[in-house]
Amino acid sequence: MSVDLSTAAHRADLADFADRARSALARLGAVSSECRVDPADRIGWAVARFDGGDHVGAAEDLTACLDGWLPREFAEAAPRILTDEQATRVAVTALGGEHPYRPFKSGCTDPEDAVAGTLARLVAGNPDAEAALLRAVLVIRPNEDRMWAYFRSARISAVFAALAEAYVGEPEQLDRWSALLDGDDQPCLAAAAALWGPLGLAEVDRRCGTVREIDGARLVAAFVAADRFDDALTLATRLEPRQQQRALLTLATPGLALARAKVLVAAFRKCPKGGRERDVQMIYQHRFARLFLALGRVDDALAVLGRMRDCRVSGYGPGPLVLEVLRWLDGRREAATPERLGAVLDVLAGPGLIPQELAAVVADVVPLAHGLADERLRTEIVDVHVPRLRARLRNTRSGLLVDAGLGAALVGTGDATALDPVFTQAAGGRTDARLSLVLARLASGTGLLARDRELFTRLVTGALSEGYWWFAEELLPTLDAEARPVLPEAVAAVPADSRRQVVVIARFAERIGDPALLAAMLDLAPDAESTRRVAGRAAMMVARHGELSDAVDVARRCGLVGEERR
Repeated sequence: MSVDLSTAAHRADLADFADRARSALARLGAVSSECRVDPADRIGWAVARFDGGDHVGAAEDLTACLDGWLPREFAEAAPRILTDEQATRVAVTALGGEHPYRPFKSGCTDPEDAVAGTLARLVAGNPDAEAALLRAVLVIRPNEDRMWAYFRSARISAVFAALAEAYVGEPEQLDRWSALLDGDDQPCLAAAAALWGPLGLAEVDRRCGTVREIDGARLVAAFVAADRFDDALTLATRLEPRQQQRALLTLATPGLALARAKVLVAAFRKCPKGGRERDVQMIYQHRFARLFLALGRVDDALAVLGRMRDCRVSGYGPGPLVLEVLRWLDGRREAATPERLGAVLDVLAGPGLIPQELAAVVADVVPLAHGLADERLRTEIVDVHVPRLRARLRNTRSGLLVDAGLGAALVGTGDATALDPVFTQAAGGRTDARLSLVLARLASGTGLLARDRELFTRLVTGALSEGYWWFAEELLPTLDAEARPVLPEAVAAVPADSRRQVVVIARFAERIGDPALLAAMLDLAPDAESTRRVAGRAAMMVARHGELSDAVDVARRCGLVGEERR
């Protein structure tokens, strides 16, 4: 089905599209009562309704979401959809339930995850509502004086941070909020970082006493923004090891004066690592190398990289750091000397990098290093380094990743078909999910679709066949308008019990406005629940184009909206 929503006949096209969604829902029968509507889909529906011009209905639907768990999408949707009066009303309504005390994602304890921060943005500017919210979040709930105290700290910090951002340049607001705090809670006021930055650390110490760990990094960043380097450094060194490392890293800004950079490096050297375990030590080393990169000291970063060993904490091993160093050099190509590139390549093949971590970065690292190298080193990469890397992955299903990286490098030099043998070999055998994803992404940029549509489709099928929704999320943005039509063929080749990606693809199609792709997912959805979620995305697309009667009808059938108020 091909629908052009930009033509004069788009109303009829949209009606047909809505009918197709209704037919799909009817074909697979009622959704089990045990199936719950995804809260993020309800928020998405409200946003689509708003985009279609029904601002009143959108506000009602968003308000109705307060009856369940709020997803993070609420944080962006609510300030956009709700007017000043509506925003205050919704936030005050939320105070009557659990929302001020919840994180957007269960178990998360960072202020950024607190629903209370979004409620603060909604009430900012209304003193009575601000006071009501503060009184609510200051309540000590069961067990929050002991094992769950960090949840209380997170929501209070989120509220003060959001309110301060709404009152930048008005430090007198601190007195108003302080009046609501008892003596034990006065340190919480330090979370109003946007107001404290220009006032300095001495004023924070005088008014708040000891800064809580949860507020330290935000306050350090505020001092940096206010050009109070000494205050930022002093506060950073007071924090516990992990927070101290992160805070010191924020001080490493481009163009930092040499004297300050020297002091900062010395402070990081003295920073406690937090333990003797290898992973803790490697996290510290990784951050130290990133600090050197931020200060432009690439040789010092390389020295740290050369000492690193495997780290089982994702993102902190030598593999991710190799990629960071190469990307830094790619932005400063004059610094990409053969010696530095050779040092990076030696780390790749060295004992500090386990095969699993090598597999995760090699397809990106090889073409990046090859593109930065001179002719002599390029020859060495092909003749020496690539065989060494291939040998390290020889006994894994990821072995072709090295050849994928080399092929991508050769494509970069003008050989458009250099990857074709790798594509053919991978499509003809059993490969792991990472390799399938890497090859499908590479194929979309090499013109393979025009040369061999069947092979291209098989690669895309391989990337989707594992059923991991995040693989689809990574792949979809790499497919242009010419490549996207292979998706229905690829999904159809995946067993029905592994077609969890249809919902991800439908969400992508709705976001970019591709009704043909969305309609295909309606046909390929394997069960009633996924059909309902795909049809919900169809309702959102129809709503965005102003055909609200059909959109609301489909949305109601999908459980995204209740009976309309009259």
